[in-house]
Amino acid sequence: MANSTQSQCEITLGELKWKNRVLIYNANNSKELNDLDTFAQYDRVALSERKLVIIGIVDRQPTVVFGYPHCSTTLDKLVPQDKVTLIGLDGAVKAKYSSFDSDLIYSTIDKMPMRKTELNGY
Repeated sequence: MANSTQSQCEITLGELKWKNRVLIYNANNSKELNDLDTFAQYDRVALSERKLVIIGIVDRQPTVVFGYPHCSTTLDKLVPQDKVTLIGLDGAVKAKYSSFDSDLIYSTIDKMPMRKTELNGY
């Protein structure tokens, strides 16, 4: 059987829609991805508060870095060319960045209408 390893975790962008915002990070190498993981663990409260799942890509292989167990993932038809791509709860690309700047990313999220609703207690 080709798909006999069901114990492996896998998630698609479609499964995250309306549940999580997604940050896709194009890493140059696995060390850069490990640094992102270290940042995510350090800033986990702010990331969780914003319902953010971080997906890192190294050598065209996307992997969940934060927000779900470390899973493999598929990006459906999305092939981000930018260093960082932010996807909103609705599944649409909300911003693209040439570098990772958590303050800028948080500010962008905090200005989104659905985030404002979250902050006002639904």
